[in-house]
Amino acid sequence: MMRRSILALIGAVGLLLSASSLGTRARSDSSKAPALGQLAGTYSYVGNRNDDEAVIKAQSDAATAGMSRMELKRAAPRLESSTRIPERVVIAQRSGNIVFEMDDYVVTVPDNGGTATVTTPLGESADASFDLETATLLQSVAKTGGRKRNTFRFDETGKLVMQIRVTNSRLAAPVVFTLRYARTK
Repeated sequence: MMRRSILALIGAVGLLLSASSLGTRARSDSSKAPALGQLAGTYSYVGNRNDDEAVIKAQSDAATAGMSRMELKRAAPRLESSTRIPERVVIAQRSGNIVFEMDDYVVTVPDNGGTATVTTPLGESADASFDLETATLLQSVAKTGGRKRNTFRFDETGKLVMQIRVTNSRLAAPVVFTLRYARTK
């Protein structure tokens, strides 16, 4: 899992990123190297913005159902930050690190599966890591109480599919949506 500090979750805990990461960390072994090599590149958003924003809104509304007005006021900026649709995504391996760029937000983690402390777009500290499975790259940013997990893979048409899952102990349900990107480089 790749923990990445992109979003801070609800309230004081931070609404975006979902809890501690569990699972097997990627190691630099030759059986997993091709997956990263295939996914590395620069991609542009090619989804239907209106449809994707409607799904995000419905998921966010369901997740915040039952929150008080004060909780919603604290949660809104974090949830908005974690559900923003990046126009450009870059995945690269540089100097022993995996680098994820989503528009102007950059997260760098060790390519040996270690964890890095990163700053979220809202200026909060979180842990970031990744896990590499066959042809799938998992990236997580976690903060106490919550996590944002991005899963990258290719669909049958060759488009990069990024599934985003935002969880937090204060959300009634996870926010889950999928975005599609075409390789530009």
